[in-house]
Amino acid sequence: MARHFVSKKDVKALRESLTSLGISLPDVGVEIDERKGEKCFFVNGRPYVYVYDRTIPTLFLLNDIQPDSMYVTVDDGAVPHIINGANVFAQGITQMDPEIKENSMVFIRNSKKQYVGVGISKKSAGDIMANKKGEAIILIHFPGDKIMKTFS
Repeated sequence: MARHFVSKKDVKALRESLTSLGISLPDVGVEIDERKGEKCFFVNGRPYVYVYDRTIPTLFLLNDIQPDSMYVTVDDGAVPHIINGANVFAQGITQMDPEIKENSMVFIRNSKKQYVGVGISKKSAGDIMANKKGEAIILIHFPGDKIMKTFS
């Protein structure tokens, strides 16, 4: 199906799903591209939100709006691994939003506050920062992944 603008009702539903993640969508026209049950919402020609089994804000959206909640900051040594699709280990985390709970969607950024990935936390922020051991975040979106290749 070709990309087309979505209705105000659909934009409202999209905004509500993003609000639950602590993200607000810019107030502009939104287009959609649907392929085999996958949806990608575009703002100003850029893929902003991917929807399949869950709603995932893309790195374009995160870097444009710079959310101040649900963030995880990683050291510079971890960034190349994340960009290549590796999960995040607690040892590489330098800072986290203390409100992060187990199984929360988190937004991974480097030391310069550039977003490099989206993941799901395996533990709460308190547990991760207290123990600093093991796998902490399962990566679900990163540069060059299926979302970026299909819709960019």
